[in-house]
Amino acid sequence: MRRMIAAIVLLGIVALIPTLVGFKQDKESPEPAEAATLKVEPIKQGPVFPEIEMGTWNPSDTMLIANEDIPVGAMTFVNVDKQQILIDKNADDRVFPASTTKLMTALLAYEKASAANELDQPLISIQSSTLDIPWDSHIAHLAIGDTLTVRQALYATLLESGNDAANSLAEYTSGSTEAFVQLMNERANVLELTGTHFVNAHGYSDPNHYTTANDMAKIAYAFSTYPELVEIAGTYEFKAEFNDKDGNGKRRWWYHLGSSVNERSIHYSKYVTATKTGYTDESGYTMVFIMQHKNETYILVTMQAKSGQTFPTMRLVEEKAFQ
Repeated sequence: MRRMIAAIVLLGIVALIPTLVGFKQDKESPEPAEAATLKVEPIKQGPVFPEIEMGTWNPSDTMLIANEDIPVGAMTFVNVDKQQILIDKNADDRVFPASTTKLMTALLAYEKASAANELDQPLISIQSSTLDIPWDSHIAHLAIGDTLTVRQALYATLLESGNDAANSLAEYTSGSTEAFVQLMNERANVLELTGTHFVNAHGYSDPNHYTTANDMAKIAYAFSTYPELVEIAGTYEFKAEFNDKDGNGKRRWWYHLGSSVNERSIHYSKYVTATKTGYTDESGYTMVFIMQHKNETYILVTMQAKSGQTFPTMRLVEEKAFQ
């Protein structure tokens, strides 16, 4: 009897062993889980811009003109060959650029078109989105369906200062004005413009659309490294012939709003090789002058000017710097 009880106890212990060691004999052992595969997202490559050596611009030991003698609100005057800032009045203050913005617009469109040999190709097509601009914008009188070359759109943007033309360059370059604005800000970062931010291609005032006189001078310098752009922005009048939506020929004469390149104007300057104007109620009068004297390039930027202040300032600078 004792042997029988001992045998029963022994059998019970043997039956409990699989449970005590953590597995059951009637199921297979689970396969080890596969290690999770890490999904690696490719790094987004930003746009590649032509390399322009900007150098480092340093203030001159002596300013050419005292700030109290300068009527405009903000200004810089730079000898870009010597990399010297010769005049600096509030040049790092935030200002509204108005249509001097179009220097950046033209720069980006030109860089794309020249690289692709498309300057004289009829690739500018005016869409309804192109004409989505404020009602009081300055325009080049383009219509839906008009087809222009890139060069013609550059003239319409830089001479007539058309917001419609600026949008046409933006859409040609990036497909949409929204994508183009992103490109403008990326270009600004590459040029190390620490006081600049864009929200449109034409410069109509917006609280988040701003620059500084020094930053605008750097944009103008990048612009000036392309002789064709200087030629366009230094031309007083241009005749454009292109087709409308029905294929009929159209003709437009565009005239530069910057009278410093108009030989018939009292504001004409033999030193100015290219210029860009701008004005809104918020910005005041803004202007960029690319100048040449004794084979050296100078850039003058005037901002926050009142009526009648810009050209006397230009003459004062010419007198002190070139005569």
